[in-house]
Formats: sequence, structure tokens, C-alpha cells
Amino acid sequence: MISQDPLRVVGPYQLVRPLESSPFGERWLAQHEENHDDWVIHAFAPHLDKGLRVLLLSWIETLESFSHAHLPSIRRVIDPAAFEGERCIWAAEPYLGNEDGLLTIDRLVKLKGGRMSPAETERVLLHALDAIRCAHERGLCNGPLMGSDLFVDRHGSITIELYGLQRRLDGLLEVDPEVVLDEIRSVAMIGYWVLTGLEAEEPRIRASRLVRRLDRAWDEWFEVALDPAGGFSTASDALAALPSLGGRPEIESKAGTARVVLDRLRSAWSGTAETPKE
Repeated sequence: MISQDPLRVVGPYQLVRPLESSPFGERWLAQHEENHDDWVIHAFAPHLDKGLRVLLLSWIETLESFSHAHLPSIRRVIDPAAFEGERCIWAAEPYLGNEDGLLTIDRLVKLKGGRMSPAETERVLLHALDAIRCAHERGLCNGPLMGSDLFVDRHGSITIELYGLQRRLDGLLEVDPEVVLDEIRSVAMIGYWVLTGLEAEEPRIRASRLVRRLDRAWDEWFEVALDPAGGFSTASDALAALPSLGGRPEIESKAGTARVVLDRLRSAWSGTAETPKE
């Protein structure tokens, strides 16, 4: 357990105050001693055995090689002298919260009265789907996501917190097509809930019946994206079919399964491209 002494440091980062812990360890707000910007310091794995520590380190190394605006920009911090005898693995990532702490999508929806506008929902889906598209193409997947996994920064940009870590610790290193389907479907479930305020459970009410003046193309998108027997096989397909990008998914029933036929594919969109790390 880390002392709550605010003067303690990890590498170039001075701990300021504890944040809500992640499922994998303590999390601290910290300030870079030279740049004076805010960071989150993770204290991972004081209880993990050698094999799991190796998997954790491999996950950090994988994320360090990524360069994407909506995936964790995480780096290992090596400073054995600062906490001699402690077995934590330290990692830092830019602080995404505000003066009140870290903000998740589910908390933001509650602050907004239980739902968000179609434009805001679209932004959530664009950011989350583009993040998992990038990760899947590079051999990393996470499995089903929840609103508490999506962090929102001061500018409304989404980051999927600690993406793929649990799956890596479970020793699951391959991108499983079924897991990909479930992951994309989970993002659609978040989108439906954000937009309508209701869980995406059957029997499901069409979104256009719950949101005034909503383009019915959203109903078509959710029909495909939430289909338990089919769905979008890739995040790229789900992105291209979003109503705002001109896609119109059609459902063709055959032997009890759903097949997605996209009328138009558009692969370019603003605000979701990969961005280099500083």
C-alpha cells in the first residue's frame, strides 16, 4: 500500500492525491516535476506472480507502440530507488479528468439527465469504434466494454481505459473473431443507452420512437449492430455504416443469421484519425 504522503515521487512524477482505484491497482493523480502537467500514475501488480507480471509488462510494451488518440497513451515508469522493497509496476498516462476527478461516459450521461444528443452519441461511437479498429488491426482486443471503461477528457474526447489488459493477464493473446463481434456489439449497446437512456435489451424499442426527429437510419444501424446472431464483423464496417458517414446497412435473413450489405463505404472521417504521441 502506498503512503498518502503527497511529497512522494515516482520517477519524474510527484504524487498529488489518490484517485479511484482501477480493477488492477491503485491510481494516483501526479504532476510531472519539470513540465508541471498532470498525469495518472498506476501502481500495478504488487500481488501478481512472475508469469502475470511478465504479461502485464508485455501489455505496457504493446500499448507504448500504439499511437492513437482514443487508446491509452501509457508508458512504464522505472524508479526502483523511490519505493525500495515494493513490487509495484509503475505506469503513467496523461490525466484525462478535471478538477472533480476522472469522468466516465456513464457518469457523464447521468450528469446530462440520462441521455445525450445524437451528435454527442455519434462522437462516442466514432471515437470508441475507431480505437478498437486500430487495436484489432494490431492484434489486440479487449472483449465487451461498458460505459465505465470509456473516459471523457475536457474536450469531449473518448479514451478506452486500460484497453486489453484483462485479456492479456488471462493469457489470451489472439484476436478472436467472436470476441471482436461481442466487443463491437457492446459499443453499440453503449451507444443505444447513451442516445435513448434505455438498456439495449429485447424487446428493444426503436431509437427513433424515443428520440424526437432522429434519422431512422439509426434504427437500421442499431438493428445490425445489436443483432445477437450477426452484427458487424469489423469495427471498420460498423464505422462505415454509421448514418452520419452515409452508410445504410441492410439485413438479409438467411438460415437464421444476419448478413450486412453496405451500400456505401467511406473510410475517412474527421476527428478520429491516429495521432502521434508527444
